[in-house]
Amino acid sequence: MTKDIDYDALKKRGFLRQKQEGLFLLRARGAKGNYTREEFLIFGDISRKYGKGIIHATTRQGLEIPFIRFEDIENVEREILEAGIQPGTSGPRIRTTTTCPGNNWCKSGLIDPFSLYDRIEKDIGIRCGMDLPHKFKIAISGCPNKCTRANSTEIGIHGQSDTSGPERRIGYTVYLGGCGGRTPHEGFKLDKVFTEDEVLSIVERVVRFYKENAKSRQRLALLIKERGKGLFLKEVGL
Repeated sequence: MTKDIDYDALKKRGFLRQKQEGLFLLRARGAKGNYTREEFLIFGDISRKYGKGIIHATTRQGLEIPFIRFEDIENVEREILEAGIQPGTSGPRIRTTTTCPGNNWCKSGLIDPFSLYDRIEKDIGIRCGMDLPHKFKIAISGCPNKCTRANSTEIGIHGQSDTSGPERRIGYTVYLGGCGGRTPHEGFKLDKVFTEDEVLSIVERVVRFYKENAKSRQRLALLIKERGKGLFLKEVGL
């Protein structure tokens, strides 16, 4: 394997190096965790032609095709892009937002996570940019069951029934500073039930703050620990 390969550039294109020398996996994304029949057929065809016929579902709702040779990457990339399939985001950037179906078909769902997903993917990526000091994950759950592990990502959101006022309303609970990995951290919950517009504002402010202040490869949890929770909340206007 030549040492001239830019593995970081390949990561951004959705191709990750495997433990086996000379082999890569393609990581593709599905908006809101949804895939069509046609997309599954394309994945199957690519896996048969360029891999070992295996398709793996990731924990963040992506699909992976392992055992792709380096010399086949250009062809694989061309075929998925021609089919309208987007590669998965990897490396130091905002990762694909994960969602459960929420009230679209789950009986426990209080909110529509797909609607919030669309706003985050469209607005935050455009206004803040995707490239960041390190990986940054956002998860949305439709109810307090937190099926997408909302309390274990940089920004976690779930639907919440708010009974603090004279009338019951449905809003959003927000967690900040969670992460998995080698040094996992539990996110802390903000002490309020928010509207969807307020959630979008929080996401944008936190992403901007992280982008401007974090060191290379520093997760949000460690940046908050370094600044102190109180100062961090003040600096992002919370």
